[in-house]
Amino acid sequence: MTLEAALQQGIKIAGRRDAGLFLAHATGYSTNGVIVNILKEMAAEDYVRYISYLERWQTGEPLQYIIGEWDFMGLTFTTDKRALIPRPETELLVEEAFKFISILDKSPVRILDVCTGSGCIALSLACGTSGWTEITATDISEDALALAQENTRRLGLPPERVKFIRSDLLENVTGMYDVIISNPPYVTSGDIAGLSTTVRDHEPHLALDGGEDGLDIYRRLIPQAKQLLSPSGMMLLEIGPPAVMDIMQAEGFDAEMLPDYAKINRIVCGVQGQ
Repeated sequence: MTLEAALQQGIKIAGRRDAGLFLAHATGYSTNGVIVNILKEMAAEDYVRYISYLERWQTGEPLQYIIGEWDFMGLTFTTDKRALIPRPETELLVEEAFKFISILDKSPVRILDVCTGSGCIALSLACGTSGWTEITATDISEDALALAQENTRRLGLPPERVKFIRSDLLENVTGMYDVIISNPPYVTSGDIAGLSTTVRDHEPHLALDGGEDGLDIYRRLIPQAKQLLSPSGMMLLEIGPPAVMDIMQAEGFDAEMLPDYAKINRIVCGVQGQ
């Protein structure tokens, strides 16, 4: 079977984008390489692998878990069921952190990433700030921390570049930080059942469920973070419920809310009020 015939077969099942990505990963070609070699015969073992990807896709398993990697901030991260899939809106959170870090007149800048998951936030910041930041990342899940450490190696970073701590939010964290950043669980418990099957049945609920109103983690995290944030520091949070802004302000932060690409309020940034 040619790559073209296999691609057409996959398009009928998964659509052009996903079928093309599955074909590329099954054959070892880049997506452009698939196009260049589209008339070539496909190796039997590659075809078997390709069909297995399509079968997993039909069960609702996310493409990112099937191919085992996904891009975030121009970097490629290993992705699997141990942590949430990195999403484009979270890139906005990292971009805002870069903006703030760039204007701080100090070195090193100390950064704390809470609920790190795959490590995509902490490791993107590590790759983009060379050696003038000290970065700590926490997660309650040992599996997620193991994945984040695998991504550290994948990106070619020295193991000491990011310090990983197993912690329920900030319980095991000490010191002061200039930036505290987090994409915590914020889906309301009642909405979990209504999520798409790719999310509900495959991504870890521990990283999704924010309690009855989606605010449980924020109510705990923001007061904790306030105690570890330097006077000139900033807290940056990805949010679901806009009421996170109210919690920030009640804790004395001067905060603002920023929209994502769909014009939905997605990020709250705050500095401690004077």
